[in-house]
Amino acid sequence: MSKIEKALKKAKQFRDANKSIAVTNSKPDQEQSDLKGLQPSILHQGGEIQHKSSTREISLMDSGDILDNKELSELNIIYSEMEDNKVANTYRDLRTKLIQQSKGKNFIAMVTSCVAGKNSGMTSLNISTAFTFDESKTSLLIDCDLNNPALDSYLKMETDKGLTDYLENENIQIDTIMHKTGIKRLKMIPAGQYRETATEYFTSLRMRNLMGDLLCRYSDRYIFLDTAPVTESADTRILIELCDFVILTVPYGTSTKSKIKEAVAAIGEDKLLGIVFCDVPKFSLSSLFKS
Repeated sequence: MSKIEKALKKAKQFRDANKSIAVTNSKPDQEQSDLKGLQPSILHQGGEIQHKSSTREISLMDSGDILDNKELSELNIIYSEMEDNKVANTYRDLRTKLIQQSKGKNFIAMVTSCVAGKNSGMTSLNISTAFTFDESKTSLLIDCDLNNPALDSYLKMETDKGLTDYLENENIQIDTIMHKTGIKRLKMIPAGQYRETATEYFTSLRMRNLMGDLLCRYSDRYIFLDTAPVTESADTRILIELCDFVILTVPYGTSTKSKIKEAVAAIGEDKLLGIVFCDVPKFSLSSLFKS
């Protein structure tokens, strides 16, 4: 079986995911993530991990202005009470698959595209939102597409400090770059100010420590990295090392088999969770029979 056939088989599994799978929540004293060597910076300083009460912190995250269902719909963001819930259920199935594969642990997942000029931001935004449907879980979405950031514009947010600011300035604390999104239990770290040496930041110890700190601070936090297309970006290929899973988006009508194969090879089969086909147009019966 070729790599592309394997990838497409995994994509089919998304649609056939068993919704009745029992999910075991991760525990504070449980090893988090399958990543090797990714630890909070406090361990590098000889300290011990102090897991915070995620239940209390999750309740505090709900404060502030929350987008209503109409506003979410206008932003093309899923919500649990959608009348046409086919899209929401697709992301629920993907959530089930991720939790199943992570065996109840929290994780870092990357969402990337295989086509230049096609942003994966809406897919990563909706995947991270699907996790917030569960009131015992939170999501953190990080915009790692530093040359073409889009998440803050999708959410119509105005932010100042972000990822590059934190990586460049050791005086900036993590909490100052995490912003409320208007979606319950979802926070976002924007890309920050444009930097020409972004690749060097992603290979830095400070970036690695950041991922460890974010992953280990709460046992029920799930982290999603939105990145530039893997076939076009050295930054994205560097970040793969810091992820447990990678989800590849394949835009309708613009992707070729060769591009998908190239993307699968760059990701590696051990990290590739599967493929999401996006931007698929809705066809009506009347449109199919027009001359």
